[in-house]
Amino acid sequence: MCSSGLSSVTAPMAVTAGAAGVGVGSAVNKLNDVVEMIAEVRSIAQAIGLPSRNVSEHLRTVHH
Repeated sequence: MCSSGLSSVTAPMAVTAGAAGVGVGSAVNKLNDVVEMIAEVRSIAQAIGLPSRNVSEHLRTVHH
């Protein structure tokens, strides 16, 4: 089972209900700033209990 259109509030509910995956594109695409997008994805990941990981500075660079 999968679920989509989720936020940091609703994603944990979907996982608790048995969703194997969650779609967060709607939550991210409504934002206009890349930093806000990253923060939203991190917030959702933290809300569903995914472990944080360190990303090298090279990978943090956003190219437009």
